[in-house]
Amino acid sequence: MKKIILFIILILNLTSNAQCPTPSNLIASGGLGQTTLSWTENGIATEWEIAVIPNYSIGDPIPNFGIITTSNPFILTGLAPVCNAFFVRSVCNSTNFSPWAVIGEGCSLNTYIWLTTLSNDIFETNSEKNRLQIYPNPTKNIIHIINNSELEKIKIFDCLGKVVLTQTQNNTEINVENLSKGIYLIEIQTENEKVYKKFIKE
Repeated sequence: MKKIILFIILILNLTSNAQCPTPSNLIASGGLGQTTLSWTENGIATEWEIAVIPNYSIGDPIPNFGIITTSNPFILTGLAPVCNAFFVRSVCNSTNFSPWAVIGEGCSLNTYIWLTTLSNDIFETNSEKNRLQIYPNPTKNIIHIINNSELEKIKIFDCLGKVVLTQTQNNTEINVENLSKGIYLIEIQTENEKVYKKFIKE
């Protein structure tokens, strides 16, 4: 039976391109060496570039190019049962590409978290994409959380996937003053969902 695995939507550039927006809702579904990728086009692109990095490891480079397709969904075959990182970006014209969106399949938790720390966007477990916000980002000491429901637990991971801070009280402020400078992933758990965001500690 095929499993639909929705991991994360990651934008691998730290700046966005409004004229050629990144695809969203990237989903990988499959089994037995075959994966079907599907996504939502947020602009007017009718072509997309797709790349795959098998045996993906923390620190592997972002691809520079892939194969061009007009198909959405797109079927990949002959895949080994390893950590596969799939990259998709919109081709708006011959010189204008969106940032990459990426989804991982069969990867370890640390690799999953590493990919997430590269993101400049949020990913969530449901469709309420813009409901939860954090600010300021970057920050030097305090992160504020804007959310409509009660917070149950907050975890902060470093770029190697290690938990460096845990907070269990319903508090919309997190003190990160003692963290070293760098990029971190924050996991915010409410009664209904888990939401992940990247932030930069200055």
